[in-house]
Amino acid sequence: MRVAIHVDGPIIRGNERQVIAIAAGLRDRGHHVAVSCRKGGPVMAELQALGIAATGIRPGGDTDPVNALWFAAWLRRGRFDAVLLTSWKRAFISGWAARVARVPRVVFRIGGIQPIGEKRGSLERYALRHWYHAIVTNSLRVANHVTAALPDLADRVSLVPNGIDIVPVSPVPLRDGLGVPDDAVLAVAIGGMEPNKGFDLLIDAAAMLDGGVHVVLVGGGTAEARAAMEERARRLGVSARVHFLGHRSDARAVAAACDVFVMPSRSEGFGLVMLEAMAAGVPVVAADVGGAPDALAPRMGRSTAGWIVQANDAEAIAAGLREVVDAIRSGSPVVADRVREATWRAAHWFSMDAMVSGYEAALAPKGPEDE
Repeated sequence: MRVAIHVDGPIIRGNERQVIAIAAGLRDRGHHVAVSCRKGGPVMAELQALGIAATGIRPGGDTDPVNALWFAAWLRRGRFDAVLLTSWKRAFISGWAARVARVPRVVFRIGGIQPIGEKRGSLERYALRHWYHAIVTNSLRVANHVTAALPDLADRVSLVPNGIDIVPVSPVPLRDGLGVPDDAVLAVAIGGMEPNKGFDLLIDAAAMLDGGVHVVLVGGGTAEARAAMEERARRLGVSARVHFLGHRSDARAVAAACDVFVMPSRSEGFGLVMLEAMAAGVPVVAADVGGAPDALAPRMGRSTAGWIVQANDAEAIAAGLREVVDAIRSGSPVVADRVREATWRAAHWFSMDAMVSGYEAALAPKGPEDE
């Protein structure tokens, strides 16, 4: 199968990581894959390092038919059997270009809640109805959102959860470097410093917990954003218990060195770092956003795999953390039970192999009805 993929992000974050993984996985299964992305950007550099064909030819905005036609011409020259489009802001123009190029199978990936049913989503709604053969979502919440907004397209919507490489991770020596006592409980969050990641909520929650709970924050951001977070911790009197590590290339190993992983996000697609913590055997407390219920709530006859708390609520995060901390300190079997379930889910539901298989099936031309 000859597959084209378009991804528009200027940096590598969740969606870009998944697209790169999908491209590599399909390539490794013998498919020809080429990716349209920003010329000279980090996504292109990563793809080229993996030996995956990449081009800077890509659709512009909805009022830019010239670049859309260039994109259509690239698709036509490539004689692709299928195209996977992943940019919500380009859903209309890229779908139109794929149809102009007469690609047999046009698939759209939606990784988060989008304004499909709102007036400002009217062009994208039209495109989903008229130009896409299939819509792939990464969580039940997104799938339900799409089918509620477009019930006539329910038969085109499928669920393919995000996937990660399940690899052993050795914890980094963390406590000595941070000056944290051996009996302290380390709670780690990984992400950017922007408001939707909720680091400020976790700092507020730390102030509601006893002095034996330390918070480790891993992730990049602007100097101003970090300074604001540091000032928040100082003002709340928890500076000695909130540790800023900045961007770390070994974030998985840092998480593995901690006692509990926290995803305090106000909004999220399907947090890859949450899945990585699950695979590493770290108990997870997650705000009820994005794919958190898919990952942690009882489903399909399986038991609970973590702790889900109300989103955008520091007190709820503190309560969830307090429950886990008390269970850890008392040696309660609930922690081991939920960790065991989480590692099972990571291996069986959220593996890279399972995700690539899902996209392989979604992209395969189905017959005359795809014309």
